[in-house]
Amino acid sequence: MKLTAYEERAFLAIANAVLPEMTSLDAFDAAGGGALSRGRLPELLGRLDPADRRAARVLLAALETRAGALFFVGHAKPISRLTSHQIEHALLSMLKGRPLERTTARLMTQLVLLLATWPNLDRTPSVVHTAMGYPGPRTPPPETQHRLRTESIAGPSTWTCDVVIVGSGAGGGTAAAVLAAAGLDVVVLERGGYFAERDFTHYQDDADRDLYDTRASADLGIALLSGKTLGGGTVVNYTTSLRLPDDVRAEWDREAGFRDVFTGAALSASFDAVSARIGVTTSESRPWFRDRLMQAGSEKLGLPVAEMPRNVRGCHQDERCGFCNFGCRSGAKQSTLRTWLEDASANGARIAVNADVERVLIDDGHAVGVRASVGRDRTPLTVFARATVICAGALFTPAILARSNVRSPALGRHLRLHPVTGLFGRMDEPTDPWGGVMQARIGTGLTDLDGRGYGVRYEAGALHPVEYAQFGGFGGGADLKRFLRSYRYQSALGVVLRDHGEGHVELSRRAPPRYHYALSAEDREHVRRGVHRGLEILLAAGASEIRSTTFTPHSYRPASGAPLSSFLERLDRQGYQVLEAGYGSFHQMGTARMGKDPARSVISEHHEVHGHKNLYVMDGSVFPTASGVNPMLTIEALAHRGATLLAEHLGTTRG
Repeated sequence: MKLTAYEERAFLAIANAVLPEMTSLDAFDAAGGGALSRGRLPELLGRLDPADRRAARVLLAALETRAGALFFVGHAKPISRLTSHQIEHALLSMLKGRPLERTTARLMTQLVLLLATWPNLDRTPSVVHTAMGYPGPRTPPPETQHRLRTESIAGPSTWTCDVVIVGSGAGGGTAAAVLAAAGLDVVVLERGGYFAERDFTHYQDDADRDLYDTRASADLGIALLSGKTLGGGTVVNYTTSLRLPDDVRAEWDREAGFRDVFTGAALSASFDAVSARIGVTTSESRPWFRDRLMQAGSEKLGLPVAEMPRNVRGCHQDERCGFCNFGCRSGAKQSTLRTWLEDASANGARIAVNADVERVLIDDGHAVGVRASVGRDRTPLTVFARATVICAGALFTPAILARSNVRSPALGRHLRLHPVTGLFGRMDEPTDPWGGVMQARIGTGLTDLDGRGYGVRYEAGALHPVEYAQFGGFGGGADLKRFLRSYRYQSALGVVLRDHGEGHVELSRRAPPRYHYALSAEDREHVRRGVHRGLEILLAAGASEIRSTTFTPHSYRPASGAPLSSFLERLDRQGYQVLEAGYGSFHQMGTARMGKDPARSVISEHHEVHGHKNLYVMDGSVFPTASGVNPMLTIEALAHRGATLLAEHLGTTRG
């Protein structure tokens, strides 16, 4: 993709306002946004969701016109002819303005921050990384061989099998292993590529390209991160392996109109089976600085903190581990890549990567297979199957079903996101926030704020520069540079909401899906209480400064003598809605939910789509409500149960 001169000039002007040159002998202060690798901007834009990419290019072009600059930043001059101070002032005003202004300013600042987190083209540290003290990859990738064999597709092909599975993550990988072990002929189609230990460079830009599908809500208020590689999100997640609480299981049965589907013995047995296969344990959860700080602060306040169960075997548990959201090089993370997919392959399953499924083939209400395009040249692949299982995740499963003419009033509805916001606490000693076990402790003191099991959990995960680019705010160029220089001393506390409210996926047979989401009043109150208490946790742990993740960051220094109440009032005035606070989502759920009533759900208790024979869904989209805990283990347990039922059904109907 080639940018126009107008687009490049506009971006450079914005970059020099977000990262301005300042009078100082410090090399970082002396460098402005022009020090970024501008040649990589087309690459960055090329990775955005198509709608967001179009919006970014239209915006950049418009800002280089008198009318566009007047409309967006209030000056009737092309933006490249404004001073950095004028642009900075406009951005700060827009971040406090109307929704369109906030969205526009957020997009502009995030483009700069995301590009700033990438290394230089020659893989030397960027000026931003150097200022932060960020080490980047600590070692080269290991020289190991790939453990799985994937199919080569040279030309248009047609396959037949018993079961075709779309997706290879927590749902698809588990289902593939169970079905293949039952003697069924299984095909797994994965939209991403095959990357394993030797391919994990631990550079953020490579991980963004190879391992992640990063989207945003329609208003750009929430970053939506999911896996896009063989093994799906299990390859890049934080290894958190929490069981679905009993009260949530009971709630799901009530919501779905079931008696004992979620509370029954079969699902309990599946939880046991998947926990054993992927090595869930607390014995390899050595806390890093951030976990020890969260635990110390929580215990001073009388709040409970628990050891985090993780799906690892032989984890290093040191500074190398903080990079395994870019892929675990040691193979300790028991992703589906290292467990279920190996089991499936050993039992004859065929695996095809870079296979983008366009739609399910449906004949007279019966699914008979899928049609996919493979590789960059979009080679056609048709797979005919006795059963089709969609495991593309809550963001993409409803889009595949909609393109396949599946009609359901619940399809794409009931989107839950577990929105995550948080706080930064500056410590007096370095915390190296990018190192150590990804998450070793979890704070559970505020999980039930309404008497119905809804509230927040506290998690302290590894924090690379890209996390700030996605979730942090912009308080001006000087403020941003000061904060980035202190990054090595920061400890972030994540406030993870179990959302009672919901959003929806805007579906079209031709256009990409769009994601709409706003926090309910009840959820905003839970976030507010979580942020207030989280601030107290960080202060009790010894933080000398607290920084919010609101669009316009606020800071509090206990040594200043200013009352804490005034800082909390400032946060409350800014608000906790999307486009007010910075939010991300790693857990997407509920867009093809399970239930008895076809008017309120998409699939039955057997995971079969209502009104469509031989078409099944086994991923996080089937959740009736938000799980409240990281969903990987629940997805695997549900897929294990669902695939076991499907194997029994296909066994009785063979021939």
